[in-house]
Amino acid sequence: MFNNKVKLLVMCKRILVILLLTSSIVSCRKQMDVERLTNYTGQSYSDVFESFWHGINSNYLFWDIETVNWNNMYATYKPRFEDLDLHKNDPNSGQKAAQYLVDMTKDLSDSHFTLTFNGQADYMVEGYPIQSSGFAPASFRHQVRGDRFQIPRDVFNTVIPTHYLTKAEFGTDANKSFYINLGIIPRDGKKILYLEFSEFQLQSEYWAANSTATPVKPVLDDFFRYTKDPSIDGLIIDLRGNPGGSVPDMDFFLGSLIKEKKLVSYTRTKSGDGRLDYTPWVQGYVHPQPGSVDFTDKPVAVLVDCYSVSMAEMTSMATKAIFPKAKLVGEQTWGGTGQIPPSDIRYLGGQFTAGNFVQVYMAGVELRDVNMVCHENVGLTPDIPVKYDTTAIKNNIDVQLDKAIQHVVSNGS
Repeated sequence: MFNNKVKLLVMCKRILVILLLTSSIVSCRKQMDVERLTNYTGQSYSDVFESFWHGINSNYLFWDIETVNWNNMYATYKPRFEDLDLHKNDPNSGQKAAQYLVDMTKDLSDSHFTLTFNGQADYMVEGYPIQSSGFAPASFRHQVRGDRFQIPRDVFNTVIPTHYLTKAEFGTDANKSFYINLGIIPRDGKKILYLEFSEFQLQSEYWAANSTATPVKPVLDDFFRYTKDPSIDGLIIDLRGNPGGSVPDMDFFLGSLIKEKKLVSYTRTKSGDGRLDYTPWVQGYVHPQPGSVDFTDKPVAVLVDCYSVSMAEMTSMATKAIFPKAKLVGEQTWGGTGQIPPSDIRYLGGQFTAGNFVQVYMAGVELRDVNMVCHENVGLTPDIPVKYDTTAIKNNIDVQLDKAIQHVVSNGS
């Protein structure tokens, strides 16, 4: 069944908005130069189709694992868009075009993939009516498979600090859109350091945000101080519900826990127009930071769930690669490990627009773990699987956190 996001879309007041192609856009470019093309133009539905199909054909990153037959999509939908051009005055033509683009892409593996239409669209996916200006296939797949709701923020901000942590610390930004929780979990004579934060923008934004009543910087500073305390026996990193964010946080965060660089991943990008035109794989490292400590001999648990996405998954992979005693605890992660590159001609894949009809957002950098395993559209499987228990949490018992604590205690020195 749908979760709240889809229910809200379905329950929205239906407003008929025709997605029009303006006369200001010019002829379609059907071939790409060997540079990153971020704007395809067109002046008809057929042109938009050609732009869209060729844009994905050239810019999409995961053709090596993809099961969608993109050539069949061309053969099937080209005549349908040509037919739309024969009925431009039909007020439903724009909606039909949006539906066709949804149908073409609903099974693509890229879990960052998103269509954003130039207006509101009504469309159907697997029999479900949706009204929205966008479509994210991976989000829809998670919703219809019956994923539970996200863990309430109150669990991290209140339940865990009150019932698990000593020396609990809390920080937030001025808009209260970011949260961080830190503390010590005493258990069986061990002192376990616990850290949870709601997204990865630690260094670039929140570490410097020291102007709120509950600033973030002192909490992070204390985290780094605790990691240098020899009485700390292990670490729990809580990434449940974390949607990702800034890639440079990898060095800032994990680099504080190592004394020498560590191989944690492999990445590659597109190198040309062809579907399988890729650059060679490049090794990815986490680099030690000034004043770092060697934490690699201590047990680490990373709490993850089905809403741990992108940088949360990359950090989980890296933690497993760095720390011999690291385990993932919880549930299968989202499966969105591709990276979104900047607007830079060095990255030949990734997002683009097709006319003024639709924007296509997708990964431009493929990442695999240190064992060259691709987790896109699959997610990371926890080493210690345990489902979130909504009944237990009402009694202030976090069964996933308890398993993480058990791992750290049993694997400490």
